[in-house]
Amino acid sequence: MTTTNGLSARPADGRVGGSDAAQDPADEVTMNGPSIHVIRARKLLLGGLVGGVGAAVLSLVLFTVLDGTRGLASAALAAAMVLFFYGVGQLIMVAFADAGARTLLAVSMASYTGRVVILGLVLLVYSRHREAFPALWPMAIFVTTIAVVAGWIAVEIWVFSRLRIGVYDTEYVPPSTEDGAQ
Repeated sequence: MTTTNGLSARPADGRVGGSDAAQDPADEVTMNGPSIHVIRARKLLLGGLVGGVGAAVLSLVLFTVLDGTRGLASAALAAAMVLFFYGVGQLIMVAFADAGARTLLAVSMASYTGRVVILGLVLLVYSRHREAFPALWPMAIFVTTIAVVAGWIAVEIWVFSRLRIGVYDTEYVPPSTEDGAQ
């Protein structure tokens, strides 16, 4: 079975194709390399990273022009936090791309919860000791955070819309009736 982008889809157990003796040459690449799920997750990671880094660079330039090293440091901190947050999450999705739906949901929720807790602790430390960080400009942190998140998600959505995920419907089989009545 080959999808529209020429890559071979395979079930989670690693089987490729059906019982046919002759296989598509793309199947050999997929059998020895990563599955289509891992390839798609990697594309999403790379796309999001490109969008996030692009927005981060623009924010760094903007806030350096507006406020010098204070703006640069604030924007760099915000960009690093967002890129870490999304990067770790997407790397976990790549690592578990071939897992079952329940496992993938559990792992993604645990990952998200852990990252939110870490981010919350960082923000709590900052809010309790704000006077110890006079070199940070809260407006630059806020705007950079929003810009990098928007850049990451926008490009990730663009990449996702071009993944060409094949849809395969099975033939309808009506339920059997035990009493023979129709």
